[in-house]
Amino acid sequence: MSRADRSARSDSSTDLAAVADLLWRAEPEAVEEARPRLSVRRIVDAAVAVAVAEGLDALSMQRVASALGCSAMALYRHVPSKDQLVAAMVDTATGRPPAPPSSATTWRTEVEAWVEALWRLYLGHPWMLRAPTSSAPVGPNELAWFEALLSPLHRAGLDRGELIPVATFVSSAVRDLARVATELDPAGAAAYGEVMARRLDPARFPTLCSLAGEEGLDEAEDGDVTPIVRHGMRFLLDGIEARVPSTP
Repeated sequence: MSRADRSARSDSSTDLAAVADLLWRAEPEAVEEARPRLSVRRIVDAAVAVAVAEGLDALSMQRVASALGCSAMALYRHVPSKDQLVAAMVDTATGRPPAPPSSATTWRTEVEAWVEALWRLYLGHPWMLRAPTSSAPVGPNELAWFEALLSPLHRAGLDRGELIPVATFVSSAVRDLARVATELDPAGAAAYGEVMARRLDPARFPTLCSLAGEEGLDEAEDGDVTPIVRHGMRFLLDGIEARVPSTP
């Protein structure tokens, strides 16, 4: 490895450590009465409120400072950059994962409940889906969600080397499909079948043409992505059950 490569890796490691430190400091203060006028948590909460009301594109350090009645420079003493602020916002808005429902008596029902909870979280906070993913989870809340998924997958019998890849695939699929769901134009989705029917050549797209009127295309036409998430997860979990001996 060249000196430049080592330096770049060191800088990335330092940046990630700085982000992780900020995320853990964004947790609620133990003594609310003693908190300073400005704190990481107060800044993050104000930034989340801006994103919820106006979208992530409207977020700036100046906009958050205005909401808090202070200067942007005052924010930088607590949060070094907008990128770190967004990372802290995502972890804070993610919150703690819900406890497994009492009906989750098997690893599979626990995973399904986790997927449903994350899906609802993303649909309720679409601004989160516009935030960049620059690393694996490092914040306390995102790590808690990841742990809550790893645990039932571990009970399912997956090997240690399979746990993180499978959990990453599940969480990434939910996130990306939620992004699609929040970006779909309802009018365009409703017209999809009609537009495609006029253009699909059976000789070129025989499988697509054979699916006309089938459930999958109907779901695309009404713009509801939720059944796609559930179908995909069902097939994935079926595969895990078929590959690994059944475990509660």
